[in-house]
Amino acid sequence: MLFFNIKTKLFLVLVAVSIIPIIVVSLTSYKSYTKLVNEQTTLVASTTLQDSVKSIEEILQNIDRISLTILQQTSNANNYTTVLDELKKMHQTNDSYELFLMRNRLKFMFENILLGYSYINGIYLFTPDGKNISYGTDLLANYSPLQDEWYVATLEGKGELHIGEVSAKPFIINAKPSISVSRSLYDPYTNELIGVFMMDLSMEVFRGLNRNPAPSLSNIYLINEFNHVLYDKSGVLIGKALPDPIAALMPLVAGGNYQHNDGHLLTVIQEVPQRNWKIIAVISVDTIYKQYGISQQLFLYVSLSCAVIFLILSFVLSNFISKPIIKLAKAMRRNKGQHFAKLEIDHKQADEIGILYHEYDKMMQAIDTHIRESYQNKILMLDSQMKALEAQINSHFLYNTLESINSIAEIEEVESIVIMTKALGDMFRYSIKTESELVPTQDELQHVNNYMAIQKIRYGDKIDFKLNVEERLYEHRILKLILQPLVENAIYHGLESKRGKGCIAISGYEEESGITFRIKDDGIGMTPAQVEELQTLLDQPPAFMAIGQRSRQSIGIKNVHSRIQLYYGEEYGISFSSKPDEGTEIIIKLPARN
Repeated sequence: MLFFNIKTKLFLVLVAVSIIPIIVVSLTSYKSYTKLVNEQTTLVASTTLQDSVKSIEEILQNIDRISLTILQQTSNANNYTTVLDELKKMHQTNDSYELFLMRNRLKFMFENILLGYSYINGIYLFTPDGKNISYGTDLLANYSPLQDEWYVATLEGKGELHIGEVSAKPFIINAKPSISVSRSLYDPYTNELIGVFMMDLSMEVFRGLNRNPAPSLSNIYLINEFNHVLYDKSGVLIGKALPDPIAALMPLVAGGNYQHNDGHLLTVIQEVPQRNWKIIAVISVDTIYKQYGISQQLFLYVSLSCAVIFLILSFVLSNFISKPIIKLAKAMRRNKGQHFAKLEIDHKQADEIGILYHEYDKMMQAIDTHIRESYQNKILMLDSQMKALEAQINSHFLYNTLESINSIAEIEEVESIVIMTKALGDMFRYSIKTESELVPTQDELQHVNNYMAIQKIRYGDKIDFKLNVEERLYEHRILKLILQPLVENAIYHGLESKRGKGCIAISGYEEESGITFRIKDDGIGMTPAQVEELQTLLDQPPAFMAIGQRSRQSIGIKNVHSRIQLYYGEEYGISFSSKPDEGTEIIIKLPARN
C-alpha cells in the first residue's frame, strides 16, 4: 500500500469495504451448498453400491445354488441316478456309446437350466481322467483340462466354488469373453474326487448392477481380488486391469468401504462380503453441479453482479476524488527538468486542491526564473573555463614545437621541416576545432601520431612509440585533447632526461565500466614525494574561475584530469603509478559512447 498512488489506495479501500463482505458471504454459502450436494451425492452413491452388492450376492448365491442343486437332482423321472452316479460311471468306462447314453440321461436337466438362465453359455462335467460331457456351447474335440490353471485352482478349493477370470476361453468353440465358475465334486461317503463341474457365464450375469444407477454415474466396476475388472458399465475394461488412478486407492480401503473426492470425480468403493471382490462407483461431481446447480448459479450471478456494481462505483469515486491530485502530481513530476510546464488551473475549484494548484504554480514560476539565471551563468563560466584550459595546452605545445623547428632550421635544411610543419598544421587545426567537444577516437589518435612525427624528427631513434588500441574503439567519441598532452608529459618529464633509448606505449580497450587508455613510458619515473604531490593535485576538485582569469597550475595531467571530470563526472578521470628509474603509467577512464 505504501508504494501505490492515491487513486489506487482509495480504490482498494472502497473495494475492501464493499467487496470483501460479499466475498465472505458468497464463499461461505457456496461451501455450504457444495458440502450439501457432496453429502447427498455420496449418500446416493453408497445406496447404489449397497444395492449392487446385494445384486452380486444374489448372483453368487444363485450360481452356488444351481451347482449344488444339479448335483442333488436325478437324471430323469424314470431313472433316479444322480449326477454323481453318472460321473462315477463315466470315469469307469471308455465306451463311446455308453458316454452318449450318459449324456442323454442328463440332457433334460441341464437343458432346462440353460433355458432358465439366459446368462449361462454352457455346462460341463469333467472326470478326473479328462473325459467330459458338455451342454450348450461345445468344447474343442479331445480337450483335456487337467493341466489348465482353472482346473488346478478348482481342485485346490476342495469343493468350494471357484470363480475364474474374465476372458475368451480357448477350449470353447466360438468363445467370447466370459467368466467361468467351477466346483470339484467328491463322493459323500469316501470323500474321493469324482470330477469337476463347470459353468461358462456370459457377462450378462452382472447386468443387474445397473438397475438403480446413481445420478451422473460415470462408471461402475466390479473387480476381483487381483484388481482385474469383471464388469464395467462401458464394457471396455472387462478382463483388464483396473485403471491406475483408481487402483491407487485400493490399499486405502478399510472397513469394507472407502470414499474419495478430488473435486471432479467422486469414487465410492464397497467390498463384497464373503468374497474378496469390490464394487467401485465413479460419479462426475461436475455433472452433478450442472444438473443441480441452478440455484447455485443464480446465487453466484447475484454475488458477481453486486461485486461488479461495487467495483464500478469504487472506480468512479476513486477517479473523481483523486483526478485533480494525480494531475498535480504529474505536473510536479514533469517539472523536474530545466523546462517548467505551466499548470492549467481550474478557477472553479476552490477547495484545498485548488489552493495547492495556485500556490504550486506561483512557486514554480519563481524557481524557474531563479534557476534559468543561475544555470546560464554557470554554463557561461564552464565554457570559458574549458576554453581557457585548451588555450593553455595549445599555447604551451605550440611554443615547444616552434622552438624545435627553429633549432632544426638553424642546424640543417632538410625535408624534416616539411614534415614537422605539416604535422604542426594538422595539430593546430585539430586543436581549434569547434564543431564539438567530442571527437572520434581515431581523430584523437591521429593527433598523437602527428605529435610523435614531430618528436621523432627532434629526438631521432631515442624515442620509440607503440600504439595498441582496439579497432572497435576508433568510432567511439571521446573528449578531444586528452591523449597528446599526456604523451608530451611523458617525453619531457620521463624520457628527455633518460640516458639511452626510451619507449612510449599507448593501449586502449573496452571494459564493462567503459573505455580505458593506458599511456606507459620507461623513463626516469617519479620519486615518492613527487607521486604524493601529483596525487594531491589530482584529488583537488575542478574549480570554476571568473571569466578572463587563468590558472597557474602545470599544463599536463591535472588539466586533462579536470577536463574529463568537468565533462563526464567525478567517477571518471586519471589515475597513475610511477617508480624511480622504472617509468610511469597513466590510466584514463572514460564512459563508452559510440
